[in-house]
Amino acid sequence: MIKEKNPNFKGLWARYNKHEIVKINDEFYIRPQEKSDYEIYNIFDVEKELLVDFLKIGKEALNYADENDIRCDIMSTEPEYQEMVLEFVNKYGLLGELTYHLTNTHIVSSGEVYTQGYSKVEKMSAGEYIKPYFIGNDDIQQIDFDNGQNEDIITKVYGIDNPNGQEYAHFNKGEDFSLVFSKSYTEKVAHILLFSRILYRTFSSVENSLWTEDNNKKVIYQKYASGFIPNDIAFKFDFNKEKTYLDWEFNSLIQAIEVILAFNETNDRKEVKMCKHCGKPFVAKNLNSDYDSISCRNVANVYRNRAKNKKK
Repeated sequence: MIKEKNPNFKGLWARYNKHEIVKINDEFYIRPQEKSDYEIYNIFDVEKELLVDFLKIGKEALNYADENDIRCDIMSTEPEYQEMVLEFVNKYGLLGELTYHLTNTHIVSSGEVYTQGYSKVEKMSAGEYIKPYFIGNDDIQQIDFDNGQNEDIITKVYGIDNPNGQEYAHFNKGEDFSLVFSKSYTEKVAHILLFSRILYRTFSSVENSLWTEDNNKKVIYQKYASGFIPNDIAFKFDFNKEKTYLDWEFNSLIQAIEVILAFNETNDRKEVKMCKHCGKPFVAKNLNSDYDSISCRNVANVYRNRAKNKKK
């Protein structure tokens, strides 16, 4: 029998090393700093840390208020949550929300955008879709995006330092990603909080469904988790002299995190777990560990012993 090994995965993304949070029209956005530098990295080199760091934000966002308050707008105004988002983005890059929602590609060349709405595909002009991701840049707000490529798009949006299309690591993901990796590209802090919050609820639902002994609760947890359906994902083979890689064509960092979560939750040797006591996600050094710290394990043991004594 061949011993099972992890497959050779590859999934490239670009991250700027310095970002800033700006307030525009009473909302908070995050964008690369003007003097920031980028690097291209393999997401799977940091997959466990990436997943845990994103889920930690989601846990804090979920604890903030009623779970029905999904917009996260209030949280985005508070320094505590802004700092969490800023730290994450400086480590891993922006989420790529612009490309995550697309059902078509080459949106600048075509002048049209199609996105998957709640019950149907929605259509809008390229300018209508793109400009909200470049809030705060008056020059870009005046550009015509609806009639194909033009000089203003190439110079003012893509810029000379755009990591997309660089020869390094053959990182050329097409024109849509030249928008996402523009230094003028912005994402709402509230949206990053919302994405992390939704993903943590999925993660905790799967974990709790495995632990609970209450069959009614188990059904509810599993019903919620079953609603987790990541976007369509493409991949291809990539070769070097020593290995064959499965190169994931992620349309965004969000999609990559969804895939990593899905692999983790269906793995018999799960490395990212949720602490049974405090609910915090953590990387398990011991695969049999159910707690993120000794203190959580001790407190859980105390509660367990008290419950046993009450039954006597």
